[in-house]
Amino acid sequence: MMEEWIIDKITEKGKFSKDDVANIIKQRKSQFPDLTEDAILRMLATENGIIPIKRDYKIKEINQRINHVNISAKIKRKFPPRTVTVKGRAAKVMNFVIEDETGEMQVITWNENYIDRIMNSKDGDNISMANAYSKENSFNGIIELNLGSGSALSINSNEEHKNVKIREKYKKIGEVGDGETSDINGFITRLFSNDIYLIRCNICKKKVDVECDIHKDKALSKTLKIRGILDDGIYSSSITFFDKQAESLLKISRKQDIKEKIEDISFGLYQVTVSARMNKFNDNYSLTARKIETVEYSL
Repeated sequence: MMEEWIIDKITEKGKFSKDDVANIIKQRKSQFPDLTEDAILRMLATENGIIPIKRDYKIKEINQRINHVNISAKIKRKFPPRTVTVKGRAAKVMNFVIEDETGEMQVITWNENYIDRIMNSKDGDNISMANAYSKENSFNGIIELNLGSGSALSINSNEEHKNVKIREKYKKIGEVGDGETSDINGFITRLFSNDIYLIRCNICKKKVDVECDIHKDKALSKTLKIRGILDDGIYSSSITFFDKQAESLLKISRKQDIKEKIEDISFGLYQVTVSARMNKFNDNYSLTARKIETVEYSL
């Protein structure tokens, strides 16, 4: 099932109706049968300037399968972890219940580090989870929340000092002045696989598509150029990575299939810190990366 709020955001732009969105999804699905309808919807959203990640869900809103859930709630009840056998190997799993003002929900995790942290918490403690996913329990049909390997969590005030330091160290996109270079912490929510090279004539310094009209292919340079969307939790901006920064972002060598690697990066799963230069035009933000470091997913 697709997330209705994304469709609502697209139609609010006034360019498409809900029927238009449904028809576009149907058309692209026929062209690219390997893509899910959810992935096509998210692509359409980013094409229209919408970041297809909801930052703060309420429990009542999680009523279907959702791949990227960020939520803050309270721990209501914990159940002792148990050991089960999966594919011939022993594994530990734990269930606990969270609640907010809209309801309650069961959460499941197989991550032993998360299990230890939850067991050391108390009922009533605040918990924040990022990049969880929801799915239907095959036995009872109830929608449950799952903490996977790409998820992150914070319980009570244990992480507060760390988060304050992060906020002090990194600027938000909207705080960076035009022409200023600053450190920003955020998520790459979309990478574009078209137009991935910048080709120039080194004699007249012009950008060209294939070859220079005057000097032909005598002195062409080809620079890797990857464009995407960076989201810091409040603001979003287009961002461009050139050459070594692009290779560092994708963790590739020139011998690998770059477009295939770009398609492998999921929405909202790639957390980075970048040193980037801001270029503002009216209310539009555009960043050029000077340095990039991928970091472990954290709140």
